[in-house]
Amino acid sequence: MMEFLAAGLAAVGAADGGDVAALQHLWTGVRDSSEQVVMSLDDHDRLIAYVLGLSHALNIAFFTALAESGEAAPKLARMSSTTFDAQLDVASRVAQESPELYYEIQSLNDYGAESLEALSQAVERLRTAVLSQDHTTFVALMRRGRDYLEDRRSVAERRA
Repeated sequence: MMEFLAAGLAAVGAADGGDVAALQHLWTGVRDSSEQVVMSLDDHDRLIAYVLGLSHALNIAFFTALAESGEAAPKLARMSSTTFDAQLDVASRVAQESPELYYEIQSLNDYGAESLEALSQAVERLRTAVLSQDHTTFVALMRRGRDYLEDRRSVAERRA
């Protein structure tokens, strides 16, 4: 089985456990504070569909919706909030990246459709809750997200 060593932004394929151990040793010497994760290539691709594919898709959808809204970016910037500014900052960085590379990330990952479908379903649930004035569902979506991200925040705090 082909295994993957993923640490920070680096991901290196290795043919066997011995190769992975050697790569882990080398990587530790380069980046002492990084977390290393060993996984199969299949697991890597499934997870990266969410880590890269979903985050890229969300930002591409965000700036596409803005660009197609007919509202001028400077006008929106004058009316912005901290949430909008933070999202716009991330989306602006994504928009400056290589469209060819981002297309490959989206289209070449066998699990890419899974994360895009998850995004589509989540937006539809949000849309339905708002348009039907379903307060309970909307609050449940927000709370579920808070609970899910609380686990992520705990991991980030442990790393700091």
